[in-house]
Amino acid sequence: MHNIFLILKHEFLTRVSKKSFIIMTLLGPLLIGLFYGSIAAISYSELNQSESKRVAIYDPSNALKGQISNSADFEFYYTKDNATAIKDVDDGKTDLLIDISKNSMDTMTVTAKNSLSITDKQDLREILSNQYFNNELANRGLSIGMIDSLKHKIVISDQLLNGQNSATEIKSGIGYIGAFIIYLFIFMYGVMIMRGVTEEKNNRIVEIIISAVKPFQLMMGKILGVALVGLTQFIAWIVLSGLLLTVIGVAFGATAIDQNSMQEAQTQLSKVDTGAMGQIMAQLQSLDFVKLIVGFVLFFFGGFLLYSSLFAAIGSAVDSDTETQQFMFPVSMPLIFGLVIAQIAVIKDPNSSLAVWSSMIPFTSPVVMMVRLPFDVSWTEMLCSAAILYGSFIVVVWFASKIYRIGILSYGQKASYKQMFKWLTMKG
Repeated sequence: MHNIFLILKHEFLTRVSKKSFIIMTLLGPLLIGLFYGSIAAISYSELNQSESKRVAIYDPSNALKGQISNSADFEFYYTKDNATAIKDVDDGKTDLLIDISKNSMDTMTVTAKNSLSITDKQDLREILSNQYFNNELANRGLSIGMIDSLKHKIVISDQLLNGQNSATEIKSGIGYIGAFIIYLFIFMYGVMIMRGVTEEKNNRIVEIIISAVKPFQLMMGKILGVALVGLTQFIAWIVLSGLLLTVIGVAFGATAIDQNSMQEAQTQLSKVDTGAMGQIMAQLQSLDFVKLIVGFVLFFFGGFLLYSSLFAAIGSAVDSDTETQQFMFPVSMPLIFGLVIAQIAVIKDPNSSLAVWSSMIPFTSPVVMMVRLPFDVSWTEMLCSAAILYGSFIVVVWFASKIYRIGILSYGQKASYKQMFKWLTMKG
């Protein structure tokens, strides 16, 4: 245990003192903020600067009765000459041509010079379906005003049996962000361990180290040391992000409001409708942050320990980075599969059978359980999943150490699955 602690301490201090670690720790929150800020700015720009498409409608049977209205994305006009409209599409004067000459409410042809996007196709389908629906109701004696009066905007205020807000949107966002961070750090620092082991093996430094410590102690010390490096960087990012947001808030507040207009600003703020902000605060208050923090730490460490032991075994078996690709893919597939399940099954129904079982399987639980945690998963279920994860780590690290102790001193032969299986079955 003493040797493991010494290697852990060396790995931690060596990596934390590197300039690259310090620079990324300081710039990480800023880069992440710029990344998501640029995505938001691009999305906002696309939504506000998108040009409407000119759409010709060829409707000789008057199925739409000439009543279709323009939208933010489409500008409609009717044409009586189909051939001319097709030529206009070819010349670029018209973007789309909708042919309703068959007088069918179920089938119509859309002609375009370039491929139609999925979004445009769905929007057109919805606009045309609504128009047909309104026409059918009008044929039965209902006017447009009467039809509109029958439509109601429903605001759903969902709550649990205990009276708390279900906070579906906030829970989905926080769960997925936490899962993605775990996914990202497992890959980033797992690959760091693998390359570090391969580099020490190629430099023959490991031969000197093995003379003083056992291979298992060396592997565990590396895994635990790098795990602490990852956790340290993540905590530093959280703290720096909080400070950065505070500074930005104070700076903008000081710029926007001077002392002479403070009274007026407070009066104006009191008149602002805080309904949306109130809903967000109510959703945040319904979250069990203690469970989220404990769960994140448990599954961050557990997932990292499980996968990093496999990455360390791969690093010890190969002689170069190019050989790692054939082994990394099957090892990383369960984690990628877990992220896919989190995006599809868990967000749709966090208590479905697929979601529950995937949060218990150790190779997918670090990601899937993190997405499920905000959705009122019990402490018993969370701790049971964590126990399976850490128990699996003990088994996996035992097998990985058998590969590590032989592979770390094996040179001159290309690693293969067959060779690794032989190392696993070797005695002594």
